[in-house]
Amino acid sequence: MNLAQLNTFLDVANSQNFNRTAENLSITQSAVSTRIRGLEETLGVTLFTRGRFGAELTSSGVKFRHYALQICEVWSQARQELSLPRGYDGVLRVGTQFSIWEKFVNRWILWMCDRYPRLALHIETDYSISMMEQVVNKMLDIAVMYQPRILLDIEITRLFDDVFVLISTEPADMDSLDKEKYVYIDWCLGFRDAHARAVPELKARRITMGLGTMAIDYLNHKGGSIYLPAWRAKKLVSDGQFHRVTGAPEILQPVYAVYRKDTDKNEIYDAAIDSLRAFAPSHEEMISSSLDETQDRPLLLPHCEQEGG
Repeated sequence: MNLAQLNTFLDVANSQNFNRTAENLSITQSAVSTRIRGLEETLGVTLFTRGRFGAELTSSGVKFRHYALQICEVWSQARQELSLPRGYDGVLRVGTQFSIWEKFVNRWILWMCDRYPRLALHIETDYSISMMEQVVNKMLDIAVMYQPRILLDIEITRLFDDVFVLISTEPADMDSLDKEKYVYIDWCLGFRDAHARAVPELKARRITMGLGTMAIDYLNHKGGSIYLPAWRAKKLVSDGQFHRVTGAPEILQPVYAVYRKDTDKNEIYDAAIDSLRAFAPSHEEMISSSLDETQDRPLLLPHCEQEGG
């Protein structure tokens, strides 16, 4: 087993096509087949079911994908730490949800670079479930997310509450809103539950998306409505692209910093977490960005998910 085999396996798992993986990796299709066959012989299992419509993971392939990702992540982590440029003492790996990065985390990174000039930073964006797994497996040092889980040896610090508001491409209130054109974004499990309680008449319909940027671009072409963080909604309303939906309740989504307790980077962790708190906007600042202070009182989401609960 080698990294070339693992990277080829992961690419085929994503593309579901040997020829497409060959193009992605700039190798021949026979080389892709040879690598996958060698990996299967080493593991003693069949990883893909091959057919005229492509290659699908077997049950063994699905299980192995998890380990392949871990092996590649650990290798990348080791290579990054061992190949630090001269003058750097260490690396801090930070993950964040994209919507949080745009408003908050990017300013914190600038401060960390100035405060710790001998510390290298690795930043990536992902979803809460994936980042929790990476923190547990020591692939990320700190994750800033909406939906943490309570686990042993994991610290969870609440930073601030993000405010979500309903906006539409056409002026409307909750009665006149075209609910068939509502685009639902599944920000996290807590948001899903609070959304169902706050606006049960707005359901996931024909279009659902996982990223606010995608939804905004779609609505600019097709029209409709969406729940977005208030700071981003304010910009869209100010530009005349969208309108605040009158009478729609605001929803508060807590934002957390998550990291391991058993770490050898306590000094850096303490400084990083303290500065994250310092950069976090206050509740009043988040509420002031909600465009219309006459709207309904925000609905606060549950704090975090208890494991097994």
